[in-house]
Amino acid sequence: MKDYTAEINAAVRELGRIAYEDARTNCPVRTGRLKRSITKYESIDRAKAAVSVIIGTDVPYARAVELGYGNRKPRHFLGGGAEKAARMAPFVFALYLGGRSNDRH
Repeated sequence: MKDYTAEINAAVRELGRIAYEDARTNCPVRTGRLKRSITKYESIDRAKAAVSVIIGTDVPYARAVELGYGNRKPRHFLGGGAEKAARMAPFVFALYLGGRSNDRH
């Protein structure tokens, strides 16, 4: 049985890139500070040989922009990126696994 760890980790990295790019594309811009603050961090658990990707910002008002505040409507720039990556996940995994995601050989 083939070990697909490298392919799975590459797919996770690609989905993280998709979420990051979508967040930056859809981030509302007034001064550009919020958009510039969006970061992508990859974490590697060597014991499990697993990669995870975290997208976020440290700007204090990012939560209010993302979720809305008072009479301001939410602008889901971070959540929208995550949702896009989730919708694309089956296709990305199929691509990185060579269409063998259900292969049992």
